[in-house]
Amino acid sequence: MPDIVLHQFRASHFNDKVRWALAWKGLKHKRISYLPGLHARPMQEMSGQRQTPVLVIDGKAIAGTSAIIAALEALKPAPPLYPADAALRAQALAIEKRFDDDIGPATRSIVFGVLVDELDYMVRLFGHGEKWLKRFIYRRAVPRAVPMVRRLNGVNSANIARSEKLVAEALDWIAAETKAKPYLVGDAFSVADLAAAALMSPLCVLDHPDMCPRPPVPKAMADLHARYADHPGMKWVQARYRDNRPADPQ
Repeated sequence: MPDIVLHQFRASHFNDKVRWALAWKGLKHKRISYLPGLHARPMQEMSGQRQTPVLVIDGKAIAGTSAIIAALEALKPAPPLYPADAALRAQALAIEKRFDDDIGPATRSIVFGVLVDELDYMVRLFGHGEKWLKRFIYRRAVPRAVPMVRRLNGVNSANIARSEKLVAEALDWIAAETKAKPYLVGDAFSVADLAAAALMSPLCVLDHPDMCPRPPVPKAMADLHARYADHPGMKWVQARYRDNRPADPQ
């Protein structure tokens, strides 16, 4: 088996998209976690860009979740994430791209609209697993970064309103598409389902250890989760995590 290392944020739906793909493929890997802001330089040096996740396979760095999944599909075709039928595969990849380009960023803007006012919780989400001293120093530094966090994550009233509209439309679309069947494309789980579920996951409460809330959850975040809890599209997200997310390979 190849040597696989995932460079990640612990609390990130784009990162969880890749964690899910690795679990689906049953690929053992090492995870190296970063705190936001402290990640940029190592990602740049490793991959020529500043975002997580970056997956390194036998020394080759791959950035971007769709490129990573394509590489994993080539590395280990079974079990597949791409439908065998060309038309269904094109449909699944188009759905993945929609969620990568539009819905994932919209979800992030909505969530960070809460997190910028709940800095203790933000540090818990991204810093669990770090030594207490590092978390303490990071918590002291975070307030100075809030203006940049707002800018990079689109936390302004106009963009959040736009993001909420995009998310509402996506949830309604998911509910309609899955009313009579569990999957978005064809009759099997695919990259379309993985992308849609992972990239909407921060808006619901999940039991999975990679994406579960970190107590105590502030009221503003609990209220955000409650806003979407009863939507059939969000219940579908939870069902995909429950029924189609394998345990991480040991």
